[in-house]
Amino acid sequence: MSTEPSAGNSDTQLPFLPLPPGARGPLEPLPLGVAPPGLGTPLVIAEGVLTKAAGVADEVFDAFHGPAGSVREPAAKAARELAGWESAAALRTSLKNWENQTKAVEGWLAKISESLRSSSHAYTGTDQGIEQGFSALRGLS
Repeated sequence: MSTEPSAGNSDTQLPFLPLPPGARGPLEPLPLGVAPPGLGTPLVIAEGVLTKAAGVADEVFDAFHGPAGSVREPAAKAARELAGWESAAALRTSLKNWENQTKAVEGWLAKISESLRSSSHAYTGTDQGIEQGFSALRGLS
């Protein structure tokens, strides 16, 4: 049994009811000078803020990397000392999980830093490109 209407079925409905004359539809452009709904003030980022934030992410990475890695030797030593005990296997498993998690955190921090730098370059490049475009137009007048 098909739920699709047949080709000759006149009972199918339009997706939108026709608008009365003079009414505005949902896809018509807004009048000039009217801001689209949901848009507030434009985002303005001071020069250097994103690069500075990337530097902070680098500092967090450096501050995290050393202490996170310092767990490795004591945990491995404890596992060796407990050879033959169930605790040794648990310590090795915990150390493996710890190393996986620290690698993930370090990866996130590196990606955050990289993304902030990339965003900074894109943002300043866009500003410079717009300024160059307008300066070319200013020279024509």
